[in-house]
Amino acid sequence: MVCRTDLIVLGGGPAGAVSAWLAARDGLSVLLIDPDRQTPRVEGLSPRLHHWLATQGLLEGFTAIRGPLRRQVDWAGISESNSEHVVLRGALDAHLRRMAVTEGVRLIVASGRPAPGGVELSDGTHIAAPMVIDARGRKAPAAGTSGPATIALSGWVKAKAVAPGVRLTAVAQGWLWRVALPDGRIWAQALLDAVGKGSPADRLHGIISKAEPVLAAAPLGQVLAREAALRLPAPLADMSLLRVGDALAAMDPLSGHGQFWAVSSALAVAAVRRTLAAHPGSGQLCRRFLDSRARETALHQARIGRDFLRAETRFQDAPFWTARRAFPDDEPASDVPQCPAIINAIVVENGLLTEREVLRTVRAPSGIGWFGSVPAPEVWRLWQQGGAEALAARWGVAAPALARRLLDEIAPHDTTRASV
Repeated sequence: MVCRTDLIVLGGGPAGAVSAWLAARDGLSVLLIDPDRQTPRVEGLSPRLHHWLATQGLLEGFTAIRGPLRRQVDWAGISESNSEHVVLRGALDAHLRRMAVTEGVRLIVASGRPAPGGVELSDGTHIAAPMVIDARGRKAPAAGTSGPATIALSGWVKAKAVAPGVRLTAVAQGWLWRVALPDGRIWAQALLDAVGKGSPADRLHGIISKAEPVLAAAPLGQVLAREAALRLPAPLADMSLLRVGDALAAMDPLSGHGQFWAVSSALAVAAVRRTLAAHPGSGQLCRRFLDSRARETALHQARIGRDFLRAETRFQDAPFWTARRAFPDDEPASDVPQCPAIINAIVVENGLLTEREVLRTVRAPSGIGWFGSVPAPEVWRLWQQGGAEALAARWGVAAPALARRLLDEIAPHDTTRASV
């Protein structure tokens, strides 16, 4: 057993596996600790995350993505149809752990918890490390504010003659996300109040019967019950113990941001880790970056989910809906600026954190640093001074593309409609 290493990552889901993979690529000695007890389930895979994983080579040899599947919505009068990809989550987690191992990470199949100076395994073994990344998801103790107590009940439904596709349906007791895979299997997940009458199987079957009457008589397989309340992050207490993914902040499933948040938080912590190593006096900068980023992202996604719940008026008096219509607050989902503005912000540049000017726009309220390799604030200043001619004088043939990008960023944008 290894007694000491550069970095320990607790938890081998997307947040943890990608954190370990990134650290190994930076030349660190990394231990990834995971009990390998992932229960198979189906989750949506956002286009942004799909693209990032593919461009990094992390989907090489991976065959458990399904889609695009037609998606239908029965919510607040919306019945539109588009498409999405889904992924077999247990298979994705195992694949990303293997990719981390391929990069040089050592995988220990075990459970553990943070301990002074490192990690303590379930058998009492202590492993020392100067930094620990907690990626245990909801198994990590909740540190910040939580939303109304919620449970996710999910399982395979044994039925035939359901066309492949995804369907989201609102009902009085909560909502159901149903996926019919091309191979004939059907996955159903309901979000409900944590406390309710009946067994988990009975409660899930009741939601399925109301949302999908064609499946009312279909038998259920084993039902998985998971705590699913939204969690807001707490301020960072210890720079040697950094949380990522759901361990840091558990997103509202209605925001469709969970897996992307897992990986983007891993990328943020990687930038913090590198910055602390390169500039030992940068602790306050790193703390400000992590705290503000986590809180702004979590609140934004929570408000998107809240607005989507408020839009559904058929069940506004039902307990599930009334309990969630006011969380986390009544603030708008995005603090959209009335006009573009140049502000100072902490950004990732060449893999490290730095504070610099960014351009705050309608589409990027937190600020955008660059259009490609060109600083966005510089483009805006020149545009104000002389429009397209000023851009052409500075950047020549690249000016038209810069102008289009700038105009797209500052154009009016509908931020009131939530999406699932």
